[in-house]
Amino acid sequence: MITGRKSIGALAGRDLECGFTLEEEFGLLTDLAERAGWRWDEIALALLELTDEYASAHRSDLALVRHPTRGVAALKTRH
Repeated sequence: MITGRKSIGALAGRDLECGFTLEEEFGLLTDLAERAGWRWDEIALALLELTDEYASAHRSDLALVRHPTRGVAALKTRH
């Protein structure tokens, strides 16, 4: 079961936390694909293509914003 974020602090570890959250479900997904007869390389390629499609579909959600104190442009999501 995929859960929401546990911490509400800084965004620094957000990607790691998301990875840990998805890890178990990812393992289940790849196990199901292997049991269905797909090779690991076929599964990996399919997942890479799906990830690329997912990222492409959500690129419009990204915006460059200026950091208020450092004045450095940073990539932030709208949600």
